[in-house]
Amino acid sequence: MLRIFAHKSKCGVPSFAIGFQLVVANLLLLTQSFEAVLEFIQFGLTLCSFFTVLGVIVLRFTKPAHPRPYRTRGYPATPIIFLSVTFLMMGYLLINRPVQSLAGVLVMLAGLIVDAIAQYYPAVPAAQKATTIK
Repeated sequence: MLRIFAHKSKCGVPSFAIGFQLVVANLLLLTQSFEAVLEFIQFGLTLCSFFTVLGVIVLRFTKPAHPRPYRTRGYPATPIIFLSVTFLMMGYLLINRPVQSLAGVLVMLAGLIVDAIAQYYPAVPAAQKATTIK
């Protein structure tokens, strides 16, 4: 279902996915002000950063023997401080810009739903369909 976005050019660049993002970003900028677009994506980006750093801490507990090619300076204080500040920022955004924040969350949820549907109904190549119908 989403395979078209995975197509890469000869240089290994996901050109269709980048082109699609370019079109969406331009549509947003042509229909809204730059500030409105930033307000729309700000909560989602902050939420993604929060979960990324939280994932570092969770992996330390769930997979302690997993190789760590990169060490976090000041661990665990640095990620905990980052999570605290990011949490406060998300709270501020929810209180002062609830519509924009929730709209960003809804877009992210829509993406998760599309991904879940794509995972549930995986694309089966035509050659494989011919062999499995028997």
